Amino acid sequence: MLSLWIFKQFPPYEQIFFAFPRIIEYFAIFGMSFLAKIAFQQKNQLARDNEQLRIASIELERKAILQERTRISREIHDSVGHTLTSALTGLQTAAHAIGKSHYSLALEMIDRTKDNILSGLDDVRTSVHLLRENLPSHPFIPELMGLIEETEKLTNVEIACEIDTTIPELSPMIELTIYRALQEGITNGIRHGASTLFQFSLTYDSAYIRFMLADNGKPPLQIVHGFGLNAMNERVADVGGKLAISSHNLAGGVTLEITIPYQAKTIERSEQLV
Repeated sequence: MLSLWIFKQFPPYEQIFFAFPRIIEYFAIFGMSFLAKIAFQQKNQLARDNEQLRIASIELERKAILQERTRISREIHDSVGHTLTSALTGLQTAAHAIGKSHYSLALEMIDRTKDNILSGLDDVRTSVHLLRENLPSHPFIPELMGLIEETEKLTNVEIACEIDTTIPELSPMIELTIYRALQEGITNGIRHGASTLFQFSLTYDSAYIRFMLADNGKPPLQIVHGFGLNAMNERVADVGGKLAISSHNLAGGVTLEITIPYQAKTIERSEQLV
């Protein structure tokens, strides 16, 4: 009975034949409208994504330029600043020797100062023209010792050093950070504190590299972080280390202490230590 009732209620074939294409047409129009809406939304989203990508690209380029400028300014300040400070001290020593009629010593100091200034000019050219990439590397510890010996010759200061011979090969950034910190610390001690004696140590305890530089100069009333100390702090932070500066040590001057987590050398150095 139920099936008979359904059969009687079912519309005639002619009506079904007439309505069926209309139903298909409705769903087709609805589907096309829905797809068009999705395509429009995706187009707008793509435009927004492209704009965000363009802005991010500009910002990334700006940061890259800023980082490169910062790197160049660090190099000029660290290497050239040290060179000029050493040269000034050498000339002062030569002038003092002339006043004491020690002409041979004066000529020797002038020759050393001339060589030091020529080296500084090379550093300026290197920094300005961005030629520090892909330069040949040199053994790290001998470079540190060379910096110490050259500074002692040019400035007549004494630098007592203790370097742990068990220090393994370090990553390029750590080597550069240590070298520049020593260079900047000595330069500041001579220029601002009139230091004549430095105590330098570099040790390794399987987890950390520990740097310490103390001088006997006049301690400052307040430690002001100028460009040099800020650059040093940034270098140390870049390798995950910490920088501490204190005054009024046992020798009377300033002490720099740097602690850096050990990182093995995995790539060739991209900057020459000069």
